[in-house]
Amino acid sequence: MSPARDRRIFQQTIKSARVGVADAQYEVALMYANGIGVPPNIEQAVYWLQQAATRGLSSAQYLLGTRYESGIGVSANLNSAVLWLVRAAEQGHSKAMYRLARLYAQAHPDDAQALYQQAAVGGLAEAQFALARSYQRGVGGDVDLVWAVHWYRSAADQGMAAAQFALGEMFSRGEGVLPDAEAALRWYRLAAGQYHVGAKLAIERMEMQLVGGARMRRNPRGRRQLGGAERRNDDSAWVRAAESGDAESRYALGQMYTLGLGIEVNALEAQRWYALAAESGHARAQLALAGLLERQGNRDAVDWYLKAAAQGEAQAQFALGRIYCAGQSVAPDFLRGMGWYMKAAEQGHDLALVTLGNLLAGDLQHVAVHCFAQAAGHGAAQAQYLLGQQYAQGRGVAQHAQRAFMWFEKAAAQRHPPAESALGLAYLNGEGTEKNSKLAFYWLQKAAVQGDAVAQWHLSGLFANGCDGQARDMTQALDWCQRAAEQGLVAAQTNLGVLYAQLRRTDFAIQWWEKAAANDEPQACYQLALACLKGEGVARNPSRAFALLWVAAEAGIAPAQSRLGWMYANAEGVAQDFIAAYQWLSLAAARSDATALDSLQRLRDLCSPAQLVEGERRALVWERAQKMV
Repeated sequence: MSPARDRRIFQQTIKSARVGVADAQYEVALMYANGIGVPPNIEQAVYWLQQAATRGLSSAQYLLGTRYESGIGVSANLNSAVLWLVRAAEQGHSKAMYRLARLYAQAHPDDAQALYQQAAVGGLAEAQFALARSYQRGVGGDVDLVWAVHWYRSAADQGMAAAQFALGEMFSRGEGVLPDAEAALRWYRLAAGQYHVGAKLAIERMEMQLVGGARMRRNPRGRRQLGGAERRNDDSAWVRAAESGDAESRYALGQMYTLGLGIEVNALEAQRWYALAAESGHARAQLALAGLLERQGNRDAVDWYLKAAAQGEAQAQFALGRIYCAGQSVAPDFLRGMGWYMKAAEQGHDLALVTLGNLLAGDLQHVAVHCFAQAAGHGAAQAQYLLGQQYAQGRGVAQHAQRAFMWFEKAAAQRHPPAESALGLAYLNGEGTEKNSKLAFYWLQKAAVQGDAVAQWHLSGLFANGCDGQARDMTQALDWCQRAAEQGLVAAQTNLGVLYAQLRRTDFAIQWWEKAAANDEPQACYQLALACLKGEGVARNPSRAFALLWVAAEAGIAPAQSRLGWMYANAEGVAQDFIAAYQWLSLAAARSDATALDSLQRLRDLCSPAQLVEGERRALVWERAQKMV
């Protein structure tokens, strides 16, 4: 995306943010934080983050809580951190639950355990791992190794190396499961494939036992290795090997200090050993060192990312794409950033593929589809959802409702809220599958509980109207619509106004219609215009009603077109104009508006033939313009 386009998007987004759209406020916060379309400004980033959080956006509440916890961009304040994390957790934000649990772990272990449980059930791997450790150690209750294995497996299945290693240990020792050396070795290898040092040591130990003490060496890069049992069985051997200059041992020692494997966690020592290994040209050490330096705000991180990327480390290439595109610690260079994203994507890096797809979706839809498809094939839920959207809307690929449904289903199986919402709507409307209101309700509710505004809005409609096996419940309808409206979904704001109007809470109805009308939502403009004409909840104001009706009429809302024609005919809020009146009344009549049909007949008696011809011509021009949009 070009800097000029970034600036245009920023200007469009901040316009919505200023009128109270929570999603837009959150996006503006990220833009200020990352310098996208605007110079980086952490104070402005925090300001807009607070605005979105105050309006109930769970992702903003979570991020604001983490800022108060870490002191990044604000003064560290644990009470404020807990306040915002609690608000996000109450909306089902799994990461907020996990973060709260970590804060509560020492002083309130029972509360922490309950939060870990909720986040784990929500599918968060980190929470599943923490819950498994709690069961394994008996924290907050009795030791339960069976449940420990269950939650370790859940996290391991999501690719978490620490959980894979822990599961290997459980199988190796026969804790919670029958001893199974083959299963242990399988899980160790999966963890080792992600450079987990403990898993590598466990594999060496098992292989030595399997071959009667003879070490099975695998050294594809010809790197120096230490022989004998010392390295396997004595942590000091790692230190001696590292001190002797062995780059792999230095990197492994950095990992041990980072993860606390057999020694106390020590970030400074980890960084020292990573640096020594990185200076020897060890690619993974260069990547690890760059990550540490970037988190410290040290600009040397870019140099180390460049060194690791030059050796083919996909994660380093992705990091460089992010840094150059966002202008973090370097001058913004979109083309260079895109080049690094492409290098990472060529190696199958899922997040790079998704990022590239999003960046190219505006102008190169077919390339975006290719990126999403590749990452979706790897099992990336976000890519599966985005690919489903491409098929559903026919962007970059022939429209195919069944394929869209298939990809939504795959992503929803991984508890991806927007995909769950899309799947619910597919069942509701019979798109790509047979209509099934029960399944529609099931998937929409799952997404709504996790804070998806679109799902909350549609769930509100199901409660308001009732569906198969689901009784009509206006309390639930109002609650879910309110949640969606507070997240800035303008359609929900309009509907919430209608619900409040039905309850004769005109003040609240006007409040929400005002919010939606500020974003030119046609139905909200129409409802607010009627209130302005009648003086209900607001002062009577025909001129403002006319302006609001114009927005709704241009959007094709027949009653608004009818009312606008009536105002032109009767000179209310606008100068009398029979030609304009005829235009709008004929457009509304063509949409079977009964009031317009009646008014049009009477207007014909007042118009000259020339006025009728011009009115019909304008209506025809308007219709043709709509077809071209």
